[in-house]
Amino acid sequence: MRNTITYRHWQPGDDNAVLKLLVPAEQCSENHYRKKFNSPSLEREGIRLALVGERVVGHVLGSRASLIVEGKVQDFGLVTLVFVAPDMRRQGIATRLMQDLNAYFEGKGYRGSILYVETVEAYQLYQKVGYQEVARELRTELSSRPNSSQLKWKAVEQEDFNILHELKRCWGTQNFPVFWNSQDKDIHQFNMKQYRALHRGKDIIGYAKWDEPSEHCPHGLIQDPIVPEMDPVEVIASVQAAIPSPRAWQTTEGSIYEIPLRSYGCILKQEKMVDMVASFCKDIDLTKIHRTLW
Repeated sequence: MRNTITYRHWQPGDDNAVLKLLVPAEQCSENHYRKKFNSPSLEREGIRLALVGERVVGHVLGSRASLIVEGKVQDFGLVTLVFVAPDMRRQGIATRLMQDLNAYFEGKGYRGSILYVETVEAYQLYQKVGYQEVARELRTELSSRPNSSQLKWKAVEQEDFNILHELKRCWGTQNFPVFWNSQDKDIHQFNMKQYRALHRGKDIIGYAKWDEPSEHCPHGLIQDPIVPEMDPVEVIASVQAAIPSPRAWQTTEGSIYEIPLRSYGCILKQEKMVDMVASFCKDIDLTKIHRTLW
């Protein structure tokens, strides 16, 4: 006889039971979870629970996120922390939790729901509840190639923050998915060393997440540069001129850089990460939009 499963949103006093499910499975840290409502984008209705008696056996967390799509900023649901107790799987719990969460998102007037997956099982689940693949991450190795590029990569300075923020907004009109909050700058004084800015003369025209080689990442890692209104071939050449040795480059299928990188002879290998989106009411038209990394 199967256990009776009940479904509801998070309520005060649920944290201890939720943490008994999530922490041993290394899905989150206790400290981080208890502070979840520090974010104004998360409401209790965005946390859906499945219970058997007082035991939490399933959990999904969804918050509001603003993305630039079809030329304007629109609200989406962002799905994270989906987990079902191993002994309670294959009973439709995850499917029901996702359906309840998306009903909440749609009731809030969100344009759709977005998430990423790393396993075949999760991919199949999300397809079942209406998600479609947006982009699949790719990785390659870009060689160093000295050249006379007029574009120069330099360290980010604090006075660059506003310019970089505006460049991301422009990038969002051509690429998807791009998260955007006019008040919240991605690059700030605490992480600025992880980025480089692209200069054309005195003007900053783009930037990139730029990890130098380390023990964790021996070849370093460069993510698709955010450079609106610039030939991607020129951007790639500028990176080759700036690196002293080969670097790993992370992109996605359908990105503005995919074809130019292949034309350089780069072998692009599929990564596990896949971005997926479910549209509510009206499908999102991605036919004229390049894909990009989150």
